[in-house]
Formats: sequence, structure tokens, C-alpha cells
Amino acid sequence: MSNRDVNVFFAMPAWGVRDEFWTPEVQALAAKLGFQVRLNESHGPMTPEQWAEAFEGVEAVITAWGCPKLDEKVLARNTTLKIVGHAAGSVGGIASPLLYERGIPVLTCNHIMSQAVAEWCLLVTMLTRNRFLDYAGIGTLTNMVWDNRQLSRAMHDATISIWGYGDISQRLIHMLKPMTPKEILVFSNHMKPAEAAAAGITLVDFDEMFERGDVIHLLGAMTDANRGRVGAEHLAKIKDGAVLINAGRANLVQEAALLAELRKNRFTSVFDVHYAEPLAEDSPFRGMPGVIVTPHVAGRGKEGLYVKHVLEEFDRFFRGEPVTSAVAQDRAITMTGAAGTKDRKR
Repeated sequence: MSNRDVNVFFAMPAWGVRDEFWTPEVQALAAKLGFQVRLNESHGPMTPEQWAEAFEGVEAVITAWGCPKLDEKVLARNTTLKIVGHAAGSVGGIASPLLYERGIPVLTCNHIMSQAVAEWCLLVTMLTRNRFLDYAGIGTLTNMVWDNRQLSRAMHDATISIWGYGDISQRLIHMLKPMTPKEILVFSNHMKPAEAAAAGITLVDFDEMFERGDVIHLLGAMTDANRGRVGAEHLAKIKDGAVLINAGRANLVQEAALLAELRKNRFTSVFDVHYAEPLAEDSPFRGMPGVIVTPHVAGRGKEGLYVKHVLEEFDRFFRGEPVTSAVAQDRAITMTGAAGTKDRKR
């Protein structure tokens, strides 16, 4: 079978940011590889029946934001699907047991997205640890007083706490190590002490992560078990002057408890993820002292690489070669968006 004979469906709806994925460069690559890709031209929500019709006869599907879980309803009229390529990170929101029962590989671009998020996390770590925003001006010079330098804090004596040891955390740790922080602490349900020792990090329990961290990264997966796991008792353990960074999911933290603690203005916080997105103009998180909010952009900047990777994987698959980014079922069910969670995928 030539690639030209493969029925490829790009299921991402026309609304939103699809143009950032379906770039002229990606279109040229599809043509070079011989794929004729059919686009989803829907400009609004689709019913399961409409999705089922759209998937009929499809052999390869590219998913991204705005796509449903590929379950019995969505694939009710499909008997031909051979491979799924997710042009984003977590496959938890689109991978169903049905795909694995049928032996259909589910591919991810998580290695691309996680690098972008890790870079953002490193940037924010450096800016907040060094208190750059406390003494830097935007568009104007600040009061250039020599004593302002005492606001800066070095990385070598920082203890970095990280919740989770997934792709983002591993890339962040790799980038942090050359800066020789005092210690990197990790809480993970899946990591064994021997693995931690080999990786040069220290495994800690959940409470200790908050007690000891000078910079605390929340990068746990948004599963039902992790929803609201961080409560008032954990936030109260954070040191005065520390930094709390959430590029995982807002609902890892209980909202009322977080607001109550932030009003004490004890530590700096940076949130790229929010309880409702976009963040409302009257949100209490806006304008709060010591709180920096960004519009869910940590994973942005590499969109043009996602579909490119998927197409290259499809080309390998249909030529009978091994793919490089398939996600096993036991991994998929631990990823953000799995187990019935409703949080937005990035």
C-alpha cells in the first residue's frame, strides 16, 4: 500500500488554532510523503454520531485539541482504523481501551511538548528564584540602587521540589543539574529509590516536598486520584519566601485553600493553568500580590513540529518500520485527561 492510498483524517476542528498545526511546511511534508490528508471542517461541537460519520473508512487519524475519546460511540462505523497519532502531549483524553483491544498503536508528541513545558519551567524557576521581577523594569529603568542586588538568590543553595517524574520533570531535572542546585527532591508514586539514586535525585513523601522546597513545581498528572490532592495543610507547609509553580493542572490544588493561603502573601506563585480558562477578568488570582499568571502557554511554541512528527511516524508505520512514540495502555491510563477527568488537554 502506498501512502497515497491511506485515508488520513486530521480530526482537529477548524475552529481554534489548527492553522498553527497545519502549516504550509507540514502540508508540503504530507505531499512529499504521499499522504492526502482530509481535514475536519467543523466549526462547532460535534455529536458522537457526527464523529462516527467523520471516522467512517479512516485508516489513520491525527488528533489534537477539540477531539473526543476514540471509544465505541465515536468508532461505531469504523472497521478500518490502523493507527492514531496525537499531535499534542497526553493521550489520556483520546485513548480508549477499544483502541488497545484492536491493537491500534496510539502515538504521542509528548516528547516535543514536554520539552517546551520544561523550558518554560526552567525560565520561571530562574526568574523567580533570582527575584528578577522584583527589581526589573518593563520599558523603564528601575531605581538602580546597588543594594538591589541582595534581592537575587543563587541557584546553588536552592532546594527544588518536583511533583511527578514524567517527561516534563525528567527534562526539567536534566536542565537544572548544570546549575548545581543544593538538592532536587521528587515525589512520585511510580519511582523506586534505586532509580532515584541513579538519577541523582532524592525521593521524598508528599508533605516533605512542600516543607523543604525553595521552588516547588506541580507537575503531577491530572487523574481523579490527584484531583484536589494539595490542600490547606500542604500549602501551609511552604516556606516564607519560597516559590510555587503550577504548569500541571489547576485542579491538583484545592481552589479555596489556595486562595486563602495566597492572601497571606508569604511566597511567590506562578500559575500557567487555571480553574477556568481563559482566566476571567474578575478572577481573584488577577492582581494578587506575589502571584504571576500566564495564559496556559507553557507548552506553546512548538506546534509546527507536532503534525510533522505524526506524519513521519505514519510513514514509518505504513512502510512496515517500527514507530518511536507509541504509548502503552498502562502508561496512557496514568496521563492527564484519563479516568474521566475533564481538564483541558494541552
